[in-house]
Amino acid sequence: MRALGLLCVVILAAAFSVVSAHDGGTHSPPPHGEDSYWPGPGISGPWYNPQRSGEGFVLGYLPNGTLLVNWFTFPATGEPGTQDWIVGEGGYVVGNKVRFDRMYRAFGGAWGDAFDPDAISRVEWGTLELEFDDCNSGTFRYAGPESHGSGEYPMTRLAAIDQLDCAGNRAITATGGRALEGLRNYSGAWYEPSRSGEGWYLQELSGDRLLVNWFTYDPAGNRAYVLGLGTRKGDGFEIADMYVAQGARFGDAFDPDDVVRSPWGELNITFTDCRHAQFEFSSTVAGYGSGSFQPVRLTTLASSECIDGTPQAMTGGTWTQHASMPASAQSELDVTTANGQLYAMGGYGDPRGFKRYDPATNQWATLSQLPAGRDHLSAFSIDGGVFYTGGSANGGGETGSSGYRYDVLDGTWEARPELPFNYGSRAAVLNGRVFIGTSSGDLWEYEPRQRTRRLIRRPVDSSQRDHAQIQAFLGEIWVIGGRSPETNRVAIYDPVSETWRAGPLTNNFRGGFGAAVVGHQIVIGGGEVITGTRRLEPTVEVYAAGSSGWAIASNLPVPVHGTAAATLNDRVYFVSGSTAPGSACCATGQLFSIDFSQ
Repeated sequence: MRALGLLCVVILAAAFSVVSAHDGGTHSPPPHGEDSYWPGPGISGPWYNPQRSGEGFVLGYLPNGTLLVNWFTFPATGEPGTQDWIVGEGGYVVGNKVRFDRMYRAFGGAWGDAFDPDAISRVEWGTLELEFDDCNSGTFRYAGPESHGSGEYPMTRLAAIDQLDCAGNRAITATGGRALEGLRNYSGAWYEPSRSGEGWYLQELSGDRLLVNWFTYDPAGNRAYVLGLGTRKGDGFEIADMYVAQGARFGDAFDPDDVVRSPWGELNITFTDCRHAQFEFSSTVAGYGSGSFQPVRLTTLASSECIDGTPQAMTGGTWTQHASMPASAQSELDVTTANGQLYAMGGYGDPRGFKRYDPATNQWATLSQLPAGRDHLSAFSIDGGVFYTGGSANGGGETGSSGYRYDVLDGTWEARPELPFNYGSRAAVLNGRVFIGTSSGDLWEYEPRQRTRRLIRRPVDSSQRDHAQIQAFLGEIWVIGGRSPETNRVAIYDPVSETWRAGPLTNNFRGGFGAAVVGHQIVIGGGEVITGTRRLEPTVEVYAAGSSGWAIASNLPVPVHGTAAATLNDRVYFVSGSTAPGSACCATGQLFSIDFSQ
């Protein structure tokens, strides 16, 4: 992307300073010999080869763990046009590599009013592989058609996206949560639905700057792109100098000295909210004219958030009791959700119990038993499967596997022995991966597609985390409470910088409680204190994004410990639990939900 480099030189009078390679944070080497660097959300952004300045990639790591890429380059020798772009979607991580098995080019486009989305056809081009040494450097390899051949070149990060910097630099409140000024990020792919086949990649940089890559077509119908670096103005950005880069050819025929950067015009962007905008452009190049678009957001980036308004802690919710779970009632269980239904599994009282609740009918169904009975297990769902792992063996069944996956469609179980065997702390899904808590406060990061894991060492905070809660919130992992002894501390793991920090202290000390995320808020409730005088903790606390601390909401209708919580349809459900602190008896089997919209 020489045009990007030139923009930095001409407009900023200095080159972008490439962020220094991160030292790896506090995680340990993976236990199974995987590559030490795991590509994650921090790789999103612009990449290029300094010796091939004039072309490059925009890479987007998505919240589901897949990736998008747009390769801004030039036509092969003998092809029409002066620019080219090649796109890939469905990229996936293998070790320290990202692979795109199918790259495409679009044909049939036109500029302006002549554009017809029905005329666009996608033609498969080849493959692309990006291998990362760290968050800021690596190698890219491609294999295209005969006209383009294959090649391999080093690559370097051109710039870090604001709030997705591997060196950290996130906006944080005084108590450790993410500050609202860092939760207004518009980075990602945008398009106008009536013009599918062209669009924009927006990348917010530090210092209130915005990098725009507009992939479209020239007046002759050839693929074309326009680049610009703008500054914030009110509720948007002003890009006074949009440019086009032309003159070079693809692959071995590329010569950076052939690249000519020419002014194109200006672009003004106004955001009406996190998903809608108004784009107005005026070009000085013949055939482009001026006009406007009303694009919507197509993608967000993993661990990047955009929140409209200022969330207020939801403290006035209404409790509702629903159908109780079928016998036998369970405590020290765990729950997860899939396809709009709640799955409850394991625990004292019914350690091989596996039950599903449908909120649409307010009915429970008893499913096939767990392959191995457990209490104090961790459950999660991802990619069409319901998983559980760890806990304490109880109730018989298979031995020899730490975890299992239940296929929601065909109703079968599969052993997953690579899952870590934890006890009493829960799991959360973030960015296509699973983060599983441990009693010591360490985290396991599990990649379900590769079936690999690595250990993330606990923070300097030495709090033990038995019976803690693990939640994915605002692109980070929160480790909340736990024991022994009980603590009100919160530790937050940032998967972008791979570092820990302290989070907002809860009002009450507790372990064995329920927790769930609803909207831009975390809700915790129930639990127990067994250090000293044993007692139940009946309170419910709510933390709202950007706030300084936890607020108190209505108590649980029936105080319990060993409960589990999950969110369905903007309600937080608390499932069963025991009314006897420090005891395995007395599971209620009751199901309550709290609706904060009332």
